[in-house]
Amino acid sequence: MPFTFLAHQAPVLPLKRWQPSLDGVALVVGSTTPDLARATEHLPWPYLLGRPTWFDGHKPDQIVSWCLVVGLLLTWSARRLVLPRLAGHLPDLGRFHLRDIRLVGRNRHRWWMVVLCVEVGAVTHSLVDMVTHSDRGIVLPGFDDHLFDITGRSIETANLVQVIASVGLSAATVWLLWMMGSNREIADWSGWEPAPTPAPPHHRAVVASVLGAAVVTGAFAATQLHYGSRVALMTWVFAGWVALCVIAMFVRRPADTMEVGGRAALRPAGAATSEVRAS
Repeated sequence: MPFTFLAHQAPVLPLKRWQPSLDGVALVVGSTTPDLARATEHLPWPYLLGRPTWFDGHKPDQIVSWCLVVGLLLTWSARRLVLPRLAGHLPDLGRFHLRDIRLVGRNRHRWWMVVLCVEVGAVTHSLVDMVTHSDRGIVLPGFDDHLFDITGRSIETANLVQVIASVGLSAATVWLLWMMGSNREIADWSGWEPAPTPAPPHHRAVVASVLGAAVVTGAFAATQLHYGSRVALMTWVFAGWVALCVIAMFVRRPADTMEVGGRAALRPAGAATSEVRAS
């Protein structure tokens, strides 16, 4: 399958750049939700109150149920908790300006806009899968044709298309992120004038906590490898996200303005630098 992260975000990022009033967080989250359902495939309790507890987020009915519910929960926790408190500890990576992501928590969208963007993200995911999978929706001519064997595994046209789509779409997403960072678009959408952004206080402690959580949750997810790498990966994503939420609860939200060499690192658009001070 095309990479859940990076590849499936390529169709939604241009939508946000084209129409900044859209909820970018909900678009990105929604584009991951169909694959996140794989974490439910082998739960210890396959049924609850007589209903199955596993989901296939790619089916139309699941897009308006599983994808919507999970997407709204993840969007809320991302905007209100994880990104405002932890994204400032990301490496800025030069012109990518990844620390600007912490500003997405300053934006508020109407409830219907959040719902719409989660669903749009999930639909774009399913549409990409339709033309890159031989077992979903549209089956293009020749998708089942045998090309060659690798270590005893038959490689068909569909497999090659998936690899090309994954690499190509991931490269497109990286390029889009670079363009957004170079233009400081996230800061602009948030109504803040961009300026150099330092790492927040207690940076090393927060980074160590996040890395430690990644190791612990990764070890837990590894216990699911006998069900397949996809199940294990999505289990790691869910467990890791819960860990990030817990860590974020104990991290103070960095001030939106910080002094760097006598200058404010970030200030509201249109405000004089000297008038804004860290609180």
